[in-house]
Amino acid sequence: MATYFNANVLPTTQADALHITLSNGLEVLVWKNTKTGSTVATRLDTDETVYHSASSMRKTLSSWENESTEQESSETKSGQHVGYIRVSSVGQNTDRQLSGVKLDKVFEEKASAKTVERPIWKQCFEFLREGDTLHVHSLDRVCRSGAGDALEIVESLTAKGVGVKFHKEGMEFYSEPTAAQRGVLNILASIAQMERELINERRREGQAEAKAKGKHIGRPKSKELDVETMSDMLEKGMSIAAMARELGVSRQALYRRLEEAGLK
Repeated sequence: MATYFNANVLPTTQADALHITLSNGLEVLVWKNTKTGSTVATRLDTDETVYHSASSMRKTLSSWENESTEQESSETKSGQHVGYIRVSSVGQNTDRQLSGVKLDKVFEEKASAKTVERPIWKQCFEFLREGDTLHVHSLDRVCRSGAGDALEIVESLTAKGVGVKFHKEGMEFYSEPTAAQRGVLNILASIAQMERELINERRREGQAEAKAKGKHIGRPKSKELDVETMSDMLEKGMSIAAMARELGVSRQALYRRLEEAGLK
């Protein structure tokens, strides 16, 4: 066992304590309590203080050294937790996506679901390394064209050793998807795409009906009330009350705008 310190020459106050740096970088202060005769040690990373005999204290320091090394090795192996968040317009709030998920790094992008070029997504993909885990709120936040796009993203990331977790769907991938996982992923991605298309279809029908009745369906004064923003909110299952709060308008005004856009 390592000696760490000479018990016969330890300082007798914390102010003059012996400063020890363990092999794993953990820093510890060690001194002797003259009233009790015990050896005292404090970890500088957690402020944990223990009182032991000299021999027991050496065992404690050895335990701290091994414990910290194992933790560091585990953290290195597990990699980073990276989040990708996308909203369709600048006015939208990103707080609801991945709320409560502990992440080491987050990439936020403001781009339409139809946009082919997503520079932030490209940066996120290139940033990810083996052992990392990518967290996405839902399939529609990262996929543009349904099942084929979803499967390609998962396969390309797992091929480089990156895990993928879609929180809304409750799906996780840490290796090449199995046949069953492929099937479920394809179904969920197809449903998400169908929901987007249904919303767009209802919007177009509503706009045509509103136009036939002579109602104004152009761009509103507030950019935050554009059709794409409201469609995206409805697609995420937000209530009228929640939408009104986030957009800073009354529910009555929001109802009128939704009707004009053919979304209600």
